[in-house]
Amino acid sequence: MKLYQNYFVTIFVILFIISCGGGGGSSSSDTSPVGPSNPSITNFVSDKDSIFTNESITLTWSTQNANSCDRSGDWDGITSTNGSSSIVLNQVKTYTFTLTCSGASGTQNATASISVNVLQSTSNEVGFEIYNEDKDSYCKNPQNDSSSYWIDHFDSNILDPNIYSYQTGNGFMAGDSYIAGWGNNEVQYYTSDQPNSAKSYNPSTNTTENLFIQDSKLIIQPIYDINNKFEDPYCIGRDCSTTWDHTSARIITSASSNGNGSKGKAIGINTEVTACFKVPAGTGFWPAIWLLPQGFIEGTKSWPRDGEIDIMEARGRVPGRVGSAVHWGPPRELYSEEIQVPLSVNFQDKFHSLTLVRTQNSIKVYIDTITEPFYEFTSSNNRIMNDYWPFNEDFYLLFNVAVGGDYDSGRLDNNVLCANAECTNLSDPSKGQLQIEYIEVKSID
Repeated sequence: MKLYQNYFVTIFVILFIISCGGGGGSSSSDTSPVGPSNPSITNFVSDKDSIFTNESITLTWSTQNANSCDRSGDWDGITSTNGSSSIVLNQVKTYTFTLTCSGASGTQNATASISVNVLQSTSNEVGFEIYNEDKDSYCKNPQNDSSSYWIDHFDSNILDPNIYSYQTGNGFMAGDSYIAGWGNNEVQYYTSDQPNSAKSYNPSTNTTENLFIQDSKLIIQPIYDINNKFEDPYCIGRDCSTTWDHTSARIITSASSNGNGSKGKAIGINTEVTACFKVPAGTGFWPAIWLLPQGFIEGTKSWPRDGEIDIMEARGRVPGRVGSAVHWGPPRELYSEEIQVPLSVNFQDKFHSLTLVRTQNSIKVYIDTITEPFYEFTSSNNRIMNDYWPFNEDFYLLFNVAVGGDYDSGRLDNNVLCANAECTNLSDPSKGQLQIEYIEVKSID
């Protein structure tokens, strides 16, 4: 009987509260209708942002509070509010796909767009039949067939200090000004052999957690370690950060870097330079193999006036494309070209070689064993250099992996970087590394 009494008391209290308009202490209530929520496109992505002609992409999208969606741009028609669509693209151009979704009456529409770059397929070009075979490496084989020849196969686990020098930090001094991010808004700190300039410098091998030799390959490994930030020992009295989440490595072969001309390897005119490498994969990686003029470190040469030659630059988020470039000035000018091998060869999973051939007033770059250059720059298109062609001088090599930066509009996914020296967070550590199998320099006789 007591149970039923409690039950009726509870019902009475609830009815009393409802009749009083809730527990707000007021006898009035808000009866105005709740307005409809505006629709939103929560996800609209393409599985690829660059393909060859007659290959397909898959667009995927999802929305909230949307009743219908319309397609425009390079696709059309009404579509579902959540879904995916595979499309074959057969024209050489930049496609734009726009999705506009509407909700209830009186709400604002939501719009999102995606661009996809379609390149001319190279599969049928002469020489590209080499990619019909799936191989671990497409690099050309080194060959000592010149009067002056040097190659580093990285057979020893020691980084030779008579050839290579580290560069340290996140920037450089230009007069009295410190240029952070190496002038490109890069976010990494380059660790080195200098005191306290690496978390783990090994003097017996001249290597760090960011640069080492393993399995006869030079490894440059960026690290993102939010829990154990790197402390910059040199950030004193200037406008720079004292701790760094991102670290990487940059080394050079400057023959004049120790002042007596005996260190490193000068790269003169009438020279062929080949690098066999595998690039890291993921948004934010910016690996490079490039050259600057001898004398730049000492201040007798300047940038961009005395030139820069980029043998290889790659964007980690772009799976099959690699480029070469030259810079000069002032004002700063750039001429670049990119090449994309068939996506079926999984460019970022394979070793490829680029060969720079530098002769009088001419620069050419070749990929793998293909005998036609994909990049060519000569003094005949030197229309704004004021009769000064800087690329006939001696240069030196640089190898590095930047993180973030202007080259890829500052894009960065920290999940693709190694989280520690052992790279235990990645199932395949090589995905987070620039690996160089050999560097070959020889004269053109």
